[in-house]
Amino acid sequence: MPRRRRLPITTVVFDLDDTLYDCYRQRVLVAHRYASKKMLAAGLRRSTGRRLTIESVFRLRLRLFREERNLDTLDRRLCARLGLQGKLAERIARVGYKAYFTCPVGRLRLLPDSLPTLRRLHRCGVRLFILTAGDLSVQRTKVRKLGLDRLPYVQQVFYTGLRMGRGKIQRLRQVLRYEPNPKKVLVVGDRPDSEIRAARELGMRTVRRLGGEFARTQPRHRLERPDFTIRRLSQLFSLGFRFDPEHPVPPRTSKR
Repeated sequence: MPRRRRLPITTVVFDLDDTLYDCYRQRVLVAHRYASKKMLAAGLRRSTGRRLTIESVFRLRLRLFREERNLDTLDRRLCARLGLQGKLAERIARVGYKAYFTCPVGRLRLLPDSLPTLRRLHRCGVRLFILTAGDLSVQRTKVRKLGLDRLPYVQQVFYTGLRMGRGKIQRLRQVLRYEPNPKKVLVVGDRPDSEIRAARELGMRTVRRLGGEFARTQPRHRLERPDFTIRRLSQLFSLGFRFDPEHPVPPRTSKR
């Protein structure tokens, strides 16, 4: 039987959260707890008349989020579940929403095989990019605390404040300036409805890392189905790709 031809890849784009580090354990749970604390301080406890604690509000937030994974409505639903309505509920909900997305960034650690994978890809001669969505200040701090801004072999970090892939597709189009053939661009991420779909809309190759907050999220559209699924980044090298420096890697640009 003839050996299957391996797909040439000259450029790899990594999502940040729950792809290069465990965002769920290191950030998401911390942010939910931080938002719970801020909501209590904003009057949630006094307004409901209940004996609420940070822990009880935290558990309720997680339960409501699992019921419906919509952060835009989560804090309003939480207030409604506790019997709050009207302008007071809207004010406290805004406090929770803002606190969740601006939770201070503490110490962060990359997944064990993130750096070895990046180094190996660099030795293969491929271009490396990082793509991340969220509050700009928070995402920049994450990148800095993870040490990714100091890696000489990361070509550029792309930031977007839009979620659900709307901003990511714009950033991925910028990658095509370096590699015009989308079939030679590989995007690695964890969310089928975000970077996976954005990449597939542009005709890029995709690998989904199963892990973190959205590990159980199922694709809802054919474009949300990745070419491959892995659990560890080092498994990239056992897939049907040939990491090939077909074009010289240009000098590293300043990050935006």
